[in-house]
Amino acid sequence: MSRNAHQPGRAPSAELLRLAEQGARNIQAADRTQIARADRHMRVALGAHYGSLRQRLFFVPLVVGAGFVAATAAGFLPVDWLGAGMAPMMFGVFGAAFIEPVAGDGRIAGEREWLATRPFPVTGYFEALQHPPTSGALLLTRVRFAGEVPPPDLVQGVLGVIDANPVVRPEGGQIYLLQSGLISGATGIRINKRPVYRNHRIVPYVHGLVDNVLAPLHATYPIDQVELTRAA
Repeated sequence: MSRNAHQPGRAPSAELLRLAEQGARNIQAADRTQIARADRHMRVALGAHYGSLRQRLFFVPLVVGAGFVAATAAGFLPVDWLGAGMAPMMFGVFGAAFIEPVAGDGRIAGEREWLATRPFPVTGYFEALQHPPTSGALLLTRVRFAGEVPPPDLVQGVLGVIDANPVVRPEGGQIYLLQSGLISGATGIRINKRPVYRNHRIVPYVHGLVDNVLAPLHATYPIDQVELTRAA
């Protein structure tokens, strides 16, 4: 008779235990790396939209250097001062352009507070920002109304205030699915000839969606739940 798969069997060898422990460590390290990358994507998206202290610091040498260059060109300073102005100015230009604008904890907390104070619960926003950036993204917004639902053409028209290419689909019952037009992730920056993408345009899109589309709808047709999903 064959042994039941759930009954205790032969004890694993020391080598198997060692391999299992090593594999578990690898999995944990990969999970930590993935979490760190997701957090970085979110912070860069918010920093690129709102600005970040790290990036603003580069405007100091840029402004100082530009002042020296302008004063030299106007004849207020000797030509010898031109190099003294060009060096910090170029440092500031390249720093402001290529250094990632990472948002700090205060900005993250402010964004969470904004979301928590909306008149209806919204989920999936931060997950959309944590997604690896691409050249373009689509957002799917599932809206569940608490009672009466608005006509589809009304929802389509109001959504058109922030999105010229939306798709509105009733899903039955009290649920609508709103699909965004393509939200660009382009930055105009290239590093080693490769384009740099960010999730920064998702930030104003979601703010506009929540505050300028869903909140006015909620005033007449109460909303019970909003769930955001990134489709691309």
